[in-house]
Amino acid sequence: MYGRIIKNDILKSRLITATTVVFVAAAAMLVSLAAILVVNLFGSIDSLMTKAKTPHFMQMHKGEINTARLKAFAMQNPNVEAFQVLEFLNVDGSGIVISGHSLAGSVQDNGFSTQSSKFDYLLDLDGKVIHVADGELYVPICYMKDGTARMGDKAVIGGKTFTVAGFLRDSQMNALLSSSKRFLVSEKDYSEIKAFGSTEYLIEFRLKSLSSLSAFETAYASAGLEANGPTLTYPLFKTINAISDGIMIAVILLVSLSLIHI
Repeated sequence: MYGRIIKNDILKSRLITATTVVFVAAAAMLVSLAAILVVNLFGSIDSLMTKAKTPHFMQMHKGEINTARLKAFAMQNPNVEAFQVLEFLNVDGSGIVISGHSLAGSVQDNGFSTQSSKFDYLLDLDGKVIHVADGELYVPICYMKDGTARMGDKAVIGGKTFTVAGFLRDSQMNALLSSSKRFLVSEKDYSEIKAFGSTEYLIEFRLKSLSSLSAFETAYASAGLEANGPTLTYPLFKTINAISDGIMIAVILLVSLSLIHI
C-alpha cells in the first residue's frame, strides 16, 4: 500500500520529485567529496611533518642567547631526544628582489635560513631534504603559487645575486596562516648576507614522546630560558596547516548543508 502511495505521489509531482533527487544527490556528492579531502589532507600533513621531522617544541627568540645554558637544559631534561638552535635572518621585503620585483608589498615576514642537520628539514616538492649549493635560492611554495617566482629567476638579496633553483615545503611556515616564510640558502651565502638583516633564533626540541609535551613546556618556562618571542608546539603546527587547507573543505560542507536544508 505504501509503495502505491509513494509511486502515485511521484507520478503526480514529477518536477518536485526530480528536484528533490537532484538536491539530495548533490548534497551527498559534496559531503563525500569533503570526507575524501579531509582524509587526504590529514594524510598529507602527517607525511610532511614526519619527513621534515617537525620540532615538538619551538621557542622563537630575538636578542642575546645563551646556547650553552640551553644545551645544558636539554641534556638534563629526560624528555628531550634532540635539540638545536637555528638562525632565521629577517630581511625587509623591499630588500628581496625576485625577477626585478621586490617583496615590499608582502604581508609576510620573510627571512633566510640554512638547512638543518638534525631535524626541521626544508623539503623540495617531491618531499626530499634539499641540499642547496652556493648561489642557489629555494623559495617558499606560496610564492610559486602566486606567480611571484619561477624556476631560473634571478633574485637579489643584499646586493648578492641568486638563482631560484626550486621551491620548498616548510612544515612550520608552509601554511598561509603562518606570518613568517623561510627562504633557503647555503651556509656560505648566509654568512655573506647576514649583515643585511636582523637575526632571530629558533630554539627547537624533539621529545621522546609527545605525551610529555605539557611537562616539558612547564619545565622550560620554570627554567627562565630565552623566551623573547612566540612559543609553538607540534599540535599547533598541525592545526595551522590543517586550517589553511581546510577552509575550502569547510566551504564545501557549508554548501552541502545548505542543499540539505533546502
